[in-house]
Amino acid sequence: MSGLLGQVMGMLGGQGGQASALSGVLQQLLVAGDGQQTGLAGLVTRFQSAGFGQQVESWIGTGSNMPLSPDQVGQVFSADQLRDWAARAGTTPEALQGVLAQAIQHVVDHMTPQGQMPAQGQAQGQMPDLAGLLGKLLGGGEGPRAA
Repeated sequence: MSGLLGQVMGMLGGQGGQASALSGVLQQLLVAGDGQQTGLAGLVTRFQSAGFGQQVESWIGTGSNMPLSPDQVGQVFSADQLRDWAARAGTTPEALQGVLAQAIQHVVDHMTPQGQMPAQGQAQGQMPDLAGLLGKLLGGGEGPRAA
């Protein structure tokens, strides 16, 4: 895990608050409706539709995760969405984009442990412990999934 996530999250305050604020944003990405498909499949589709299919496949697969830049996050989500989420997290949209660039790949990786998307019925209602996962990421306790 790069130190970038820790550095950017440091702008948000204490680690418990960081994980809580970011987990709320990530939960919204996975379950909230904004006219887009929701859930893990919806998140994956958004990134694929924006031209980041190769990165997404690496996050789902069992190998190393390809990186995502903050600018690429800005190509997937609208400026209004990023401003709203940043305000909720108490940070700037730019800082949030940096955090999301790191966190989204790890959340997708975590939610696809067998290297493939879960069956549609299986994926619904199975929200991971995002705060716990982010706490591990912030503490550096979770590396890439083993092949």
